[in-house]
Amino acid sequence: MNRLFKLSQGRTLRKQLFLWVTIPMFILVPLDTTILYKVGSHFIEQSFDEMLEDIANDVIAMISESGKTPENFRMSTESQTVLFSDKDDKTYFAIYDAQGHYLSGDPTLPFNHKDSLNHRHLRYARAHGEVVRLLNQKSTIVDRQNQPLMYSVLIAETVHKRNDLRSRILFAIVLPQLLLLLVCSVMLLAGVTKGLRPLHELNEEIAKRSSTQLDPVMLNNVPEEAMVLINSINLLMGRLNNAILAQNQFIADAAHQLRTPLAGIQAQLELALRHEQAKDQSQHQLGMISESVSKLTHIVNQLLRLSNNQPEAANVIALKPVNLLALAQDACVEVIHFALKKNIDLGLESSSAGPLPDFTIHADKQRLKILLVNLLDNAVRYTPEGGKVTLSVIAQEKWTEIQVEDNGIGIPEEEHAMVFERFHRVLNHSQEGSGLGLSIVKEIVALHSASITVSAGEQGIGTLMTVRFQRPGASGPAQLS
Repeated sequence: MNRLFKLSQGRTLRKQLFLWVTIPMFILVPLDTTILYKVGSHFIEQSFDEMLEDIANDVIAMISESGKTPENFRMSTESQTVLFSDKDDKTYFAIYDAQGHYLSGDPTLPFNHKDSLNHRHLRYARAHGEVVRLLNQKSTIVDRQNQPLMYSVLIAETVHKRNDLRSRILFAIVLPQLLLLLVCSVMLLAGVTKGLRPLHELNEEIAKRSSTQLDPVMLNNVPEEAMVLINSINLLMGRLNNAILAQNQFIADAAHQLRTPLAGIQAQLELALRHEQAKDQSQHQLGMISESVSKLTHIVNQLLRLSNNQPEAANVIALKPVNLLALAQDACVEVIHFALKKNIDLGLESSSAGPLPDFTIHADKQRLKILLVNLLDNAVRYTPEGGKVTLSVIAQEKWTEIQVEDNGIGIPEEEHAMVFERFHRVLNHSQEGSGLGLSIVKEIVALHSASITVSAGEQGIGTLMTVRFQRPGASGPAQLS
């Protein structure tokens, strides 16, 4: 029973509550049925036994009125027909003296001396091959010498009416009890389902949330028991949100603290490089140190950008209308100096499906610019000198795309899904980098509910990065087909 009431894995709370209520019902209803049947049978027995006593009293009255002794008394056929007539059961009588000697009536009725110890005794016996209810009732008559004469009157009746009435009572009890059990089970199931509805609503509310949605859960018409759980969840979300904010603040503070001394070191190195009295060897060494510091500064800046674009930042991000084409132009201007150093042709193209070009999307302008700069920087970095990088902005009816294509060394297809991992570097690529640029791009794409894919460039040469944003008013996620 303990195992039955134990909430095991895979069993729903609704089923468990339903079992906790219905199992006692399945125990109590049969018990109640048995009690009612016993009570009903008792009253049936009592009623029929009283009828047997009435018949015995009638026989005793007939003996007294006949003026004969019990041994001389003979009941006429007419009297037996009137007294014992019944369409369902047969009734027999017999008369015995105090010593148990047969005097009159049916001699097959079993006489038991123990039955004569009481004034009236009832028991079940067998007569004429059937079960009968047998009454042994004692009486006294005064004989002609005015002496009291003791004798016993036996009345036996078959039990067909008794059994039939018991069956009817049992049916009349069991059928309503079964209907009651069925109705109560349905009502209990409906009640438990309705009572657990707040938990289902809470489950749906939690399930539809993203990992970045940590605001309190708000539900209406919640019972007190479920409200305790909701308050605990809200308290946990608050603590988690505070921990995430503290972590991001720590990363940002650490990045800022690192960036300041690195900037000072780089400034001093640049001054030393321009010193007229510095020797060639010293200038070479200082140049290498300056390059290393520049790379370290780049990594710190990338870490700072990465911390600012974690999924948790969705709690504070504000999406506003942004002209993607204008922002793409600014990004190209920011990267052009790097492209010129490698003699790379950096181009910007745009196209629109509508008659009036509209490149407006809802985005965080600062983060979107970081995305564009990182895509362009990555393309330029992995494109050999004299290569080509093209940034395309394409506006369709329901979405707007950014495409950054280069004719560089490309990315093996088996590594397309791994290039967005932090610090992942494509094998056999000698170009220096932090390994965080595309990770930042991926985080910003997620914050904007956009999508990004990697594929080979035109004619299988180079790499094509495609980012798709959903246009304002369009429904459904911006998925790439």
